[in-house]
Amino acid sequence: MFMLGMWLFLLVSPFPLAFSERCHPHDKKALLQLKKDLNNPYILASWDPNEDCCEWYCVKCDEKTNRIYDLDISSSVPDTNLSGQIPPSVGDLPYLESLTFHKLPNLVGPIQPTIAKLTKLKYLIITNTGISGPVPDFLAQLQSLDLIKLSFNSLSGTIPSSLPDLILSHNQLSGPIPSSLGNLDPERIDLSRNKLQGDASVLFGNNKRTQILDLSRNLFEFDLSPLKFPTKSLIWLDLNHNNIYGTIPLALTKVENLQQFNVSYNRLCGEIPQGGQLQRFDEYSYLHNKCLCGSPLPPCNSYSMADI
Repeated sequence: MFMLGMWLFLLVSPFPLAFSERCHPHDKKALLQLKKDLNNPYILASWDPNEDCCEWYCVKCDEKTNRIYDLDISSSVPDTNLSGQIPPSVGDLPYLESLTFHKLPNLVGPIQPTIAKLTKLKYLIITNTGISGPVPDFLAQLQSLDLIKLSFNSLSGTIPSSLPDLILSHNQLSGPIPSSLGNLDPERIDLSRNKLQGDASVLFGNNKRTQILDLSRNLFEFDLSPLKFPTKSLIWLDLNHNNIYGTIPLALTKVENLQQFNVSYNRLCGEIPQGGQLQRFDEYSYLHNKCLCGSPLPPCNSYSMADI
């Protein structure tokens, strides 16, 4: 009877049961400060201080340590309710491995320096925001980083000399790329739609692991003729709308799995090498060069010497 009475009391009691909370209090404090600094946006409405933060939207906790390892503040449509700068409190989540801010046009200011405290960070994704200023050098201090994706922002200045995968498209980056980037071996490089200039040949090489190399819509100027390419890994090469000159290298016919290729709107000349994957692509991948010829463009004998 005693046990039955206890169960009845628990079922009808107006007082909530005290369940143990997984969330680490240090992480919870940092998140609540972050929410406050972002002006308590609707997207973070589930961040109730009376609830377990491991159950909050945008947050993932490790099953063993219960520390937050993933913070993904993303919106499916541009969220104008969230405003402010990236809060310094984001650096107070020491177990964070992945940090994402996406489709937040009123997230402004520079990339927060306290991110440098996140020594376990593997993935940093800040896309489609109002973030501005330079790509900071301190990102190179994060030795665990596998991916930096900073596209569709308002970043400016030059590229730091040491980064992992480079996804910096759709910004206002300018100047030459550091020659030291040639010592790195990222799988993905996307510098498209910036104002970068000069020689980007250091990014090429047949011993690299590169899968995607997109330098399109910049001001790069270098000789394509002598360059080598990864024959096994390269699947995407887009160089359109630059000032690249020379000829298309025969070495490109050795690239086995090329799925995207575009060298249009450059200053290339000579016959397109026959073989490999190069004839898979239509004329639009080659148009508006100085004097390219050969399939899929008209044959070279249709050009006069004056054209060349």
